[in-house]
Amino acid sequence: MSVIASFNAWYLTKNAYLLKSSENKFDINNIAWDQSILWYVCDVNSTFSCSTVFNHDFSWIFWIPFSLLALIVYPAILILAILAIKWKIKNVYKILLYIVAWWILFNGYIIVNEALVWVYCILCLICTLIIIAIWIISIYWLKEKN
Repeated sequence: MSVIASFNAWYLTKNAYLLKSSENKFDINNIAWDQSILWYVCDVNSTFSCSTVFNHDFSWIFWIPFSLLALIVYPAILILAILAIKWKIKNVYKILLYIVAWWILFNGYIIVNEALVWVYCILCLICTLIIIAIWIISIYWLKEKN
């Protein structure tokens, strides 16, 4: 799941920087939009539009899109899971659980902001579902190891 989420984060990060560098701000509501403007695969309509989400300030922390943070967190989760499974390193499950819990809170912040402007990034929502699934698995692993 972390591998899928990492590719998702890479795609969103790449497009977030392309969108930010574009002089034109993409607007899904504008029917006559220029074909040369960046288009996200998840720009479905005015409610489900990743590019519209990345045009909002809440999706950027200083000059960093939140998806770049995900591009750091998901590989870290994968490495911790490999350490826990392959090399049977103790207490990795607890560290993994804490990282995932904090990441769920951060994703919650993003989703609340998306709800406030009534526009959602489908790929971000998928990443949220993935992190919740990883959290549930982490709890299961922790209970199994104790």
